[in-house]
Amino acid sequence: MSTNNEMKNTIPNDQIHIPNFPLEIIIEILSRLPVKSLLKFKSVSKSWLSLISSSHFSKSHLNISSRNNNLSHKNLLLLSMYLPHTLYSCTLYSTLHEKSNLCLNKLNFPWNPSNIIAGVSLCNGLFLICIGMYNNNLYLWNPSTRKNKSLPSSSCTKYSRCDVTFGFGYDEFNDDYKVVEIYGVYDIHYVYDANIKIYSLRSNSWKIMKKYSDALFSSDSGVFLNGCVHWAVAHNDGSCIYWDIVSLNLKNEKFGNFALPSFDGFDHSRSLGDSSDFELGTMNWSLGKLGDFLCLFCDYYKVKLDVWIMKEYNAKGCWIKSVSLPYVRGVGPCISPLWISDIGGEVLLHDGTRVMVYDSKNDEYKCLEICEMNGDGVGAATVYAESLVSPYLDSIENTPEMQ
Repeated sequence: MSTNNEMKNTIPNDQIHIPNFPLEIIIEILSRLPVKSLLKFKSVSKSWLSLISSSHFSKSHLNISSRNNNLSHKNLLLLSMYLPHTLYSCTLYSTLHEKSNLCLNKLNFPWNPSNIIAGVSLCNGLFLICIGMYNNNLYLWNPSTRKNKSLPSSSCTKYSRCDVTFGFGYDEFNDDYKVVEIYGVYDIHYVYDANIKIYSLRSNSWKIMKKYSDALFSSDSGVFLNGCVHWAVAHNDGSCIYWDIVSLNLKNEKFGNFALPSFDGFDHSRSLGDSSDFELGTMNWSLGKLGDFLCLFCDYYKVKLDVWIMKEYNAKGCWIKSVSLPYVRGVGPCISPLWISDIGGEVLLHDGTRVMVYDSKNDEYKCLEICEMNGDGVGAATVYAESLVSPYLDSIENTPEMQ
C-alpha cells in the first residue's frame, strides 16, 4: 500500500499551501472521494493536481474503494444488446436500493459503436476491450476517468478454425498490467498447440510464450484474482477428456492447475457443443468472480443455477455452494450472477436481456426498471470498482478535461 509520505514526496514543497489541515489529513479525505469529484478537484491547485495525478495516490484510492463495503465506489456497467452499442453506468448502491427509475450516466467510448465487442476483461477499474470478431483491436479503457489506450497488434496469425481468448490483470511485483492472448487451431479432437502471447503495458510490447498443448481454453475471457488469470480448460491426454481450471501467474508467467469441486450432473467426457447442451437439466459451468472470490456458475439448463465460491484460494476442500437460483417463468435461459450480498440474501444478475435481483429469502425475482434501455435490452452487464488507474501507468498523458 502506498504511504502518505510517498505521496507527499510527489508534491514540490513550494506548492503545498493548504491552510489549517495537515497534508496527511487532506490525503486521507481525498482518498475516500468518488473519482468524479477528484477529477474536478485537480483544478483547485497545482499541488492537488500533482497529488491526484500521482500513481501512489491512485493506488491508495483504489485500495480504499475496493474495500469499501457501502458500495458507494462500485458501479454497474450496462451494454445495449443491439448495434450500434450504447454504454451506461450507475452506482451499485442505487441499483440495489432503488431498483426503479435508475439514474444512468451515458458513457462515451473510443471505438466505433457499430463494431462488435468480442471480449471484455476487467482489473482495478481498467477494462480490456476486444473489438471485432477476426481482426481484433484491443483497447484499455477506464470508464471513470474516460482515459483510453489503443494497444499495438499482437500480429498473431488467425486461421478459419481458430479460437481466441484473452486475459487481463495486474502484476504487482513489477507494477505492470499485462494482457494474455491465447489462440489455437483445432480439430474435432480438441485444440492442439494453444499459442500464447503476453503484452506488457510497461514495455508496450508483446512476447511469445511456450505453447500449451492438448487443451482447449474456454472462449470466455480469463478471470483475474490473486495475481493470476484463470480459465476453464478441457484437456485431452489421448485416452480421455477432463476439465479443470488453469491459472497463469503474471509475476513469473508460469501456469498452474486447480481441481474442480464435486457437483452433480457433470459429465467429464461430454464434448463441447454437444447437442445435449440444450436439453432440460443439462449442466454446463463457467468461471467467474464475485467480490474477492473465484466462482463457478453451474447452470442446469432451465432448471437452476448453483453458485460455488472458493472461500480460501487454492486450498483443499475450499469450494462451497453459496446459493442456488431457480429458473422460473419469465427469467431468461442464461443467468449470470453479477454481485451477491455478504449474507447471500440478494443476488444481482443478468438473464441475457435484463438486470434482475433475486431475493433468496422470499424466493422471488425483481426486474430493474431501466428506462433508457427498455427498447434495446441489456446485452451485457458487469460490476466494477471505480478507480483513477491510468492505461498509461505513471504517465499523465490524455488527462481528461474537468467536467
